[in-house]
Amino acid sequence: MQTGYTLAYGVELAGTRLVLARATRRGPAQVALAAEIGSAEARAKLAAVAREVERGTAALAMAAPAAQTVIRRLRAPFASARKAARIWASLLDVDLPFPLEDATYALGEPWTDAGGVNVLAAAIRHGDLAAFNKSCREVGVAPTHADAEALALWEQLGLESPAAHPETPRVLVWLGADHVTLVRGRGEEFGGAHVLRAAPLAAGPEARAAFEQLWQARVPTLLGSHLAEGGGAESLELWWAGPGAEDEDLLRRLRQLPAQGAVGRDTVTPRPASFLARALARRAVRGGANLNVGGFAHPARLRREARAWRVALGGAAAAAIAILALHTVESFSRQRRDDDLQRRLSEVAEDLVGYRVPKGYEVDRVRAELAGRDEDTRAFRRALDPVGVEGHLADILAELAAGELEVGLLNVAEGRFTLEGTAGSVQAIEALARQLENRKWVIQWDAPRPAAGAEYHYVIKGVARHEG
Repeated sequence: MQTGYTLAYGVELAGTRLVLARATRRGPAQVALAAEIGSAEARAKLAAVAREVERGTAALAMAAPAAQTVIRRLRAPFASARKAARIWASLLDVDLPFPLEDATYALGEPWTDAGGVNVLAAAIRHGDLAAFNKSCREVGVAPTHADAEALALWEQLGLESPAAHPETPRVLVWLGADHVTLVRGRGEEFGGAHVLRAAPLAAGPEARAAFEQLWQARVPTLLGSHLAEGGGAESLELWWAGPGAEDEDLLRRLRQLPAQGAVGRDTVTPRPASFLARALARRAVRGGANLNVGGFAHPARLRREARAWRVALGGAAAAAIAILALHTVESFSRQRRDDDLQRRLSEVAEDLVGYRVPKGYEVDRVRAELAGRDEDTRAFRRALDPVGVEGHLADILAELAAGELEVGLLNVAEGRFTLEGTAGSVQAIEALARQLENRKWVIQWDAPRPAAGAEYHYVIKGVARHEG
């Protein structure tokens, strides 16, 4: 699902180094800058990006702290994603190690299988997210998006190096400046993530020994367990990314340490130092998890979404007014029409996204839904289908009025109409019925045979046919 932005930047801070990637909706993400954080070049580039963000023309994404971000796979025993959406928050609350009301969460795109509907959820405590955003601002970065690091890494691996087989066990090791993230899965399916709070790039024999000791205590067991989880594979694929993956001496030492289970393919990803930054930029423009919502939302993003809301609500109001204008031929009271308009306006958010949105996430979900459509206003009028089909009815009547068919009575009411008149031939009536059926009306008509020399008197009834 697209996010509404056509341009996004991804930022990774690796010690004293800053990597900035740039992505658009077309083509892969590219590195825009790799420099020291405090350099004049970095300050100038970040200032330029900040101006784009403030104008609402670009998103800026960073990875939320991996050690504090919890990722869960949720499953709802429903065939409908709309029904499942109503209980995601409850399921996540049960599965989190902290209360959901003390956290911010984001949901991925749901998918269905034989067991029901599934979704990946990422959550982080409010305090941890606040501390993260504060640390970002201290180095001159104010992200609009705080993504889940493990999910971004796994998606990027599948994009750049797709699995040859859906059951192939794979592990991605991201060697960062201050931590290591191991992401595991089978084929393209995410399985889980583990974080080592250690500094693989730290200098000095003591720091190196401490990291290797932690690695030896945790990683072999994780690799062995992942290989043994099923699928019948004899070996797993091991991928390396992150700034540490460019350190050949570090990789050599880690590869020499014993591992439980056979490692088959052992590969460094292309451009490993910018792997995460490129993943973040791509997800920010094409769809990803954003934990910076609610009280943590970036002001520029809120302003941008407010503009989108005004466009959407303006289209809704125009559509509702058009519907009411068509309904004036009926004996509806003013109160009924006012109530109908108010109901439509209040349901705009739910109608746009197709399900009830959790409280506090309305703007984010509506923005994402609107951005994925071809044209906001045209798609919204299509969602309010009665306006379109009844407009087609008026066009057809205007075209045929000049012919041998005359309209005596037109009665329109909420997706239904009754049309009476006279025609010189039954063929003219049939032609009108076909025109209406082609314009998404279900038609019934009757035209008794007239007396010799008299015109046909016809009655046509139609009901709007809604698709989807």
